[in-house]
Amino acid sequence: MHSQTDSREVARERVHIVAAQPQHAADQAEVFYQAVMQGAAGHYDLAQRQQWAARVPRDAERWAARQHRFEVLVAERDGRCIGFCEYAPEWPLARIEMLYVYPSLMGQGIGSQLLAAAERDLRERKVRVMSLEASLTLSPGLARRGWHSLGLEHVKRHGICLKRERFEKRLDE
Repeated sequence: MHSQTDSREVARERVHIVAAQPQHAADQAEVFYQAVMQGAAGHYDLAQRQQWAARVPRDAERWAARQHRFEVLVAERDGRCIGFCEYAPEWPLARIEMLYVYPSLMGQGIGSQLLAAAERDLRERKVRVMSLEASLTLSPGLARRGWHSLGLEHVKRHGICLKRERFEKRLDE
């Protein structure tokens, strides 16, 4: 019988972090949609998740266009995108725009691998601070991984209020 740690290590071995390519765009759209609609169900009601998911349509062309606006790393398994991290590497402050993992694969360290790869890239670029606005689903894990909370925010979109937490991580320490 394998322990949970053993299964995480096996899962990590099969995951490769690569730069996003146009062929990943459709998978990115699906990962985003499913992570919001299924993965965030424990923290947000249906109306909140629908509003959040509507932020970027499930359209591969829109996601491919985002690959030109941001640096995008993809967690790839068997040639398919199962998670991604999208970030803007401006100096001295970089912003993580999106970090999503397919819901059935959450908790296996894939998001951590994506963030670690983005952090390595940003350190090489001499970026001093990374920031992000995290969902209530992601917040607890960030605090355990050296991110500093800057507090909760309430974002209203079309009359729907979404809670999120702002974080930053210093890279120059």
